[in-house]
Amino acid sequence: MFTNTKLVNGLVRKISEVEKRTLDAWREGRIEQEPAITDRLLGVMEEVLNKKRFAGVQWEVKTLTDRGKGSQEAEFGADFMAVFKLSLDGYEVNKGFLAQAKLVEPSQSFNINEFDRLKKQCEKMLNLSPASFVFVYSQQSGIVVVPAIEVLAAQRPCNPHELINKKMRQFYQEHFECFIGDRNIHKANSQGLEELCQIHEARKLVFLSGTQGDLDLRDRVE
Repeated sequence: MFTNTKLVNGLVRKISEVEKRTLDAWREGRIEQEPAITDRLLGVMEEVLNKKRFAGVQWEVKTLTDRGKGSQEAEFGADFMAVFKLSLDGYEVNKGFLAQAKLVEPSQSFNINEFDRLKKQCEKMLNLSPASFVFVYSQQSGIVVVPAIEVLAAQRPCNPHELINKKMRQFYQEHFECFIGDRNIHKANSQGLEELCQIHEARKLVFLSGTQGDLDLRDRVE
């Protein structure tokens, strides 16, 4: 985004805080299961960024959770989808990605049934968007992100940690810098977000929007 390092670095620092607080809650036993970790991750992201202002941008975060009768039993391809919208003077981007979550440590075995199920979920996401990823939760190595297409390319069952991956901080930096993202995943209003979730068969959604305003003393990165 016109090499706006102040903006990107500020966002990445916030994402690092989100990851740390989520992992701390997990390691302290306040959350345990995979869905709870995802809920905490998205919830902390909303808390850390919503209504905040830095680098001349006012940020808004909205999260949507399970919707409708029977949604808990539905077989979703994505555990969550993320939409990123940024409006600056002379620059505008609106895009997103799909994500499947998986809780597994690098030292654990990942049996053939688990791997086959993950491959099916990845294939389902990729049928909807090339910007599809697996967020792997680990107390040992933190949160790493594996491309869904990398999972499908694996010719034998393996632990996702063995595949090409990026730290969550690095993944989001590239997302904010527009190396990663699908411009077909976008909606600007609440009704549109609901429709987007249904179209892409995602269980949850996080919408991050930044709008440029007048500069003032609050524009330092906290």
